[in-house]
This record gives sequence, C-alpha cells and structure tokens, in this order.
Amino acid sequence: MIIREATIEDAPEIHRINISSLDYHFPIDQTTKQIQKILSLPNSKLFVAANDDNKVLGYIQTSDYENTYHKSLKNIITLAVDGNHQHEEIGSKLIEHAEQWAKEDGSYGIRLVSGFERKSGHKFYDKHGYEIRKEEINYIKWWN
Repeated sequence: MIIREATIEDAPEIHRINISSLDYHFPIDQTTKQIQKILSLPNSKLFVAANDDNKVLGYIQTSDYENTYHKSLKNIITLAVDGNHQHEEIGSKLIEHAEQWAKEDGSYGIRLVSGFERKSGHKFYDKHGYEIRKEEINYIKWWN
C-alpha cells in the first residue's frame, strides 16, 4: 500500500467510498468537480491510500484552519476507508501522513469534527492522541 496525493482519476473510487463508508450520496459528476477544485487549492491536500493495483482503499482531505484566537492549525475535512478494508491500519497510515504534512507545512496541530454517531471513529481518534476539545452543534445554511 502507498499513500500518495490524489488525482482526478481517483474520483470514481473516492465517490464509491463516500457512499459505502460515509453514506454520502453526492453525484459522481459533482464529486469530480469538487475534487478538481480541492486539488487546485494551494493549502489543501487530498491523499489516498492505494493498493498495489492502484485501487483506492481510503482517503484523507486536509486544509488550513486559520482564525484570530490561536496559532495555525490544519483541519481534517474527511477521513474515510473502504468498509472492506477497515481495521487494516489504512486510516492510521492516512492520518499519520496528513500529520506529517501538517508539521512540515508549519502548523501547530491538527483538528477535526466528528459526528456524535461515529463512535468507532471516536475510538480511532482517541487511539491516535486526539483530545475532545468541546462538543458542538454543526449548522449550515444553503443558498439554493
């Protein structure tokens, strides 16, 4: 298995993982457009874990997290592993790779938000040294 930066050719596999592991049913054409956008952003990274046949087994998306009340951080937007390959250390390798990139890029730490219902994810983050900072409610307002 290798960890590498994603390419637009990974869109179908990322789309599949979004559905099977996260239950996010976003259309493939929109997923592809979003990946193109993410890959073009200067302070975002999209890393994939791929097997020897270059099949994507998981991915992690990170970006800058800047605000006025603490030092620069990175933000894990998404970490997802194919359900058929969970408990194979793929998530661990992805998060370790993202943390290394964040350190090299000069951030002081890394943060994330995890849904209340994702109990196995919480155990995973605990295992990797992440601490609960606060509980919150996530709001969104759509324009269309």
